[in-house]
Amino acid sequence: MGKSLSEQEHVAVAAAIAQAEAATAGEIRVVVLTRPLVRHPFYGLMWAALLALVLPWPLALLTALDTPALLSVQACAFMVAGAVLIFTPLGALTVPRFAREEAGRAAAIDHFLARGIHRTSGRTGVLILVAPAEHLVEVVADEAIHAKVGHEAWESVCAAVLAGARQGRLGDGLVDGVAVAGHLLARHVPPIAGDTNELPDHMIVI
Repeated sequence: MGKSLSEQEHVAVAAAIAQAEAATAGEIRVVVLTRPLVRHPFYGLMWAALLALVLPWPLALLTALDTPALLSVQACAFMVAGAVLIFTPLGALTVPRFAREEAGRAAAIDHFLARGIHRTSGRTGVLILVAPAEHLVEVVADEAIHAKVGHEAWESVCAAVLAGARQGRLGDGLVDGVAVAGHLLARHVPPIAGDTNELPDHMIVI
């Protein structure tokens, strides 16, 4: 899911947004985060400390090591496990799912506000945020459209993005997700006379 997006995929996503917005007064923005949402050293050290606390007990029962030796083993276990979990990709596995989801939701709301998506004239802006490192997709919709669509419908947008991403086709997944979002917006927020494109269509990669 974390592969970089090509120029052609950027163009395809922008075209999908333009096509989707042609049938609605809503606005869609796509943001892809290239950096991990959650830094894992805290969780890596936590698991290393837990291992160091537990390891001496079976050694004390199964071996004749004295207390100073057990303490040395404990210290070494903490340092080795901590180094492995901090300086290798294994550390990312120590981050709990709930921590990733909370970080993803917070990042999505931050970008929704920072990109001015809440300032559209009809309050019908929608953000699709993708965090490949965490395998997360978040959708934030402004109040006017969210009140009509509801939470469950946005899950279909996330599912479309993830379906492509899990097959190594993040660009295609984003195009599909935008199309699903466009259908939802067209159904609940049809085009109106004099409507203008209030937000850029290009994808933002950070």
